[in-house]
Amino acid sequence: MDEYEAELKDSRQRFINDPAISPLFSPECEDRLFARWMLRYNAHGIHMTHDVERWISSAGERCGELGMDQLEKALKAHSRAEAGHDRMMVADTHAIANWWRERYGEPVDADGLLALPPLETAGFYARFHEQVIAGPTPFAQLAIEYEIERLSVTIGPVLLATCERVFHPDASCYSFLAEHVELDAGHTAFNQRQLGGVLAASPGALSTMIETGKAALASYAAFMAECLDLARGDLESERVSP
Repeated sequence: MDEYEAELKDSRQRFINDPAISPLFSPECEDRLFARWMLRYNAHGIHMTHDVERWISSAGERCGELGMDQLEKALKAHSRAEAGHDRMMVADTHAIANWWRERYGEPVDADGLLALPPLETAGFYARFHEQVIAGPTPFAQLAIEYEIERLSVTIGPVLLATCERVFHPDASCYSFLAEHVELDAGHTAFNQRQLGGVLAASPGALSTMIETGKAALASYAAFMAECLDLARGDLESERVSP
């Protein structure tokens, strides 16, 4: 596990320093931009979270087919903790739209945003999960979950602090983020233990785990960046509207 952590160190730092998303991690991030990013992040994020329970459970089933019975049992049990998180993002989208209208007097079509097809980056992220699960190393799903849920522990508190500043006192605008910051320390520890167990039993899986973890971080950063680009476009459209 130490080798995995060492190999992911640079990729994790690259994620934080990525100029396409690093403005979101600054305490000086402008309120309107951050709020519009949160709106887009939640509205488009439903396509990133809707199938998480199924992905984890399916990965468990595939691991069982490979004789990894304990991992199958652990993943299926863990999957239930991810049920319904997309509904939280729907609620947050509506709450932010209402907050924006009350704060700035500008209407936001929350239902229209939620009805949009998946962003290109969200579609890629979903296909990435499906390919890993259907492939010869379904246990690599652990690396995806570990890196993504670990973000709630590392950058989550930074984003949450900005949410508290921007949306105060309306915590309904960031219920998805707040819950993940609270719970994902435990989820991260679970994924770390399971990943470490696989690597201890199958050292040859290290390179696959490393590449999968790196790809997961790059994919998630691309999604966040696409949402930020759209948020900037939303603000620009508002400025030029009559």
